[in-house]
Amino acid sequence: MEMCRALKFEEEPNYKAMLSLFDNCLARHNLDPKITDYSWKQNRLSKDKEALKAQMLGVINRKPKKDGTDGKKDD
Repeated sequence: MEMCRALKFEEEPNYKAMLSLFDNCLARHNLDPKITDYSWKQNRLSKDKEALKAQMLGVINRKPKKDGTDGKKDD
């Protein structure tokens, strides 16, 4: 970020240095840049869907209070 923020408006970034940063990051995490696997996105969507479903079921299955009110005030 420092290199990018230090650029003046007219300056070109050092693309070789930027690509090197990404290559080093991929190597550190043992990732192959030729494999474009986006399964993490699908996994994330599935987890979010399941969490929302559980939250909705919790609201639906919530037991009313003993006094017969649902905890909301009437205006």
